[in-house]
Order: sequence, then structure tokens, then C-alpha cells
Amino acid sequence: MALGPAVPLVVAVGGGLVSAFFYLSVMFGGMGALILGYLAPLPLFLTGLWLGAPAVMLAGLAGTAAVMLGTSGGMLVALSYLVTGAAPAILVVRQSLLARSLEDGTLEWYPPGRVLVGLTGMGMAALLAAVILTLDQPGGLEGLMQQTLARVVEPAFRAQGQPAPDPEAFWVAAVLPGLVAVSWLVMTIVNAVLAQGVLMRFGRNRRPAMRLDQLELPNWLVPLFAVAVVVASIAPGTFGFLAANIALLLAVPFAFAGLSVVHVFASRRSARTLILVGFYMMLFLFGWPILLLVGLGMIEQWIGLRRRFSPAAPGQEDE
Repeated sequence: MALGPAVPLVVAVGGGLVSAFFYLSVMFGGMGALILGYLAPLPLFLTGLWLGAPAVMLAGLAGTAAVMLGTSGGMLVALSYLVTGAAPAILVVRQSLLARSLEDGTLEWYPPGRVLVGLTGMGMAALLAAVILTLDQPGGLEGLMQQTLARVVEPAFRAQGQPAPDPEAFWVAAVLPGLVAVSWLVMTIVNAVLAQGVLMRFGRNRRPAMRLDQLELPNWLVPLFAVAVVVASIAPGTFGFLAANIALLLAVPFAFAGLSVVHVFASRRSARTLILVGFYMMLFLFGWPILLLVGLGMIEQWIGLRRRFSPAAPGQEDE
């Protein structure tokens, strides 16, 4: 059914307003508000993956304006929404809906691995900008994180009659920006996947599903990750701090590549569902399987594990 000319405009503005409401809901506190805050990009993705890039741009602008008008923080809070919610949604939607016609008349869609790398690059740029903007602070961005953590826990220590710990005791400050960036990246991916799934359920999707087993990462990502790890290990001060946090962020694409290996491996087994449920339970309960996923993702880049696990094409033998 064709949409009237006013429908995309109404949907886009409405999506932006709902997204802004979700984003601002964290001010009310509670677990439900946190969940809504986590889902703030979802209406933007629903709008864009259904109606296209212009619609998500309009939705992002409407959401930014609503956040600016709805908080006392005004411009600063709106900028945070724009950077962490609207801009990533615009990037993902624009790249995801790119396609070119092949000689046989079929469409070749923009690869999901490139979309993931683009988001990762956006996170790296944000980390670099944060480091540059805090160069005038004592200890730079790491020092600012230490001071912030010290202020957060100080009331709890005072309530127990204990002295507040030294800010330098908070070792997690050295990787906190990277952990925040990783959380943002995963949040963006989850919302995009949810939106695409909902649209496919109702037949409103513009592009086919981005299958996890089709995730391909560029070859240059491995040496870039290796360089970041080496610099983080040997460089002191700001360079080592920045490299460590960038390495954390760069590990995310490899974790998803490793997850695709697990899915392809499970698809060859009769107990596919049991294997995947067991693996995801271990992942969420223990956390350490993430390291396994990163390692699998890097091995996949070198030797192509998925090709070895995938069913052979007709007329071919398994490797």
C-alpha cells in the first residue's frame, strides 16, 4: 500500500519525538527508564530502515530539538543525543540502504561488515576527540575519569566513616572510555538489528536481513588492531591510554566475526539450538567467552574458518 505524501513526514517527526522521550526517560530513574534509554535509537532505525535516509535525518533533527527543549541542560544534552544516537543511526541507515545493480539484475547491498567498521571508526573518532579536548586537564582524559570516579564513590565512603580512596587507585579509569564506547557500539547494533527484525516481520524492510554469517571485515583491520595493542603495551602516558581504549573498540568487530563462526559451526550440527543457547548463556554469565570470540574472529580473517564449517556447494566436497 502506497503511503501518502504527508505520512513519511509525520512518521519521521514522530519517530524523532519518541526517540527523544526514550532518551530523556533516564532522568526519572528505575530499571524501566534505563531500558527505554537504551532503546532510544530504535525509533530512528525503524524510521530510516523503512522510509530511507532523508527520513532518519529528519527524525534525528526532530529528536535533537526535542531533547534540547525538554531539558535544563539544553544544548549540551542535545549534543550528546545527536552524537550518541542520531548520528550513528543516520550513518547506519545511509550505508545499509546503499545498493548497486549487478549484470543479472539482482541488487548487491552494502556489506554489513563495512557498516560495522564505519560505526567503529565513529567511536574511534569520538575517543580521539575526547582525548584532545581534555589535554588541558591534569592527567588528561584518564585523570578526568579518575577524578569523576572518586567523586562518585566518595559519599559512600563518607557514610561508612572511611576516607575516600585516592583517585589514582581507580585503575578502571584507564579503560573506562573504551568500555563506554564498546557499550555504545553494541547498543547501536542491537537497536539496528531489532528495527530490521520488526520491519521484516511486517514487510516494511527496504533491504534483506544482514546475516551474521555474511559478515566480512577488511584485511587491514587485523594489523591496525595489532598496532593498537602493541602501542598500548609499550607507550606511556596519553598515547598508551588512547591506544588501549582504541584496541578495546577494535575488538568488537572481531567479536562479531567470531560470533559468526560459532553460528556457522552450530548450523552444521543437529543440536544447533542447544549449542547456541549454551554458548550465549556462558557468554552472559561468565564474560570470558568474549575473548574467545575475538580470537576466533582474528583466526577467521587469516584462514577462513566459516568456509571450512559451511556446507559444500553442490558438486563440491567439504574442505
